[in-house]
Amino acid sequence: MPKPKMKWDPNAHYNLRRMRGLVRNLEARGRRVIASAGDGFAMKSGQGQRRPEGRWRVTVFPTTAKAARRNARDNTLVKSLDSARGR
Repeated sequence: MPKPKMKWDPNAHYNLRRMRGLVRNLEARGRRVIASAGDGFAMKSGQGQRRPEGRWRVTVFPTTAKAARRNARDNTLVKSLDSARGR
């Protein structure tokens, strides 16, 4: 019996990591963290560099000095991470 041959798609992982459903899920998690952290936080979402896989990432960060101080003092974002798990 002949051995099956597989042809790998070099773009498969890159394309898989930017599928619409995955991106929506990650951004929804980021929004839940922002809602839990309170005012003064924002989110940035985008695909990383292709070395080799280009993972999608969501970053939540303070946008005001007051939020930055509160985050430094109380670890607001770390405490809000559990809300990203959802229901």
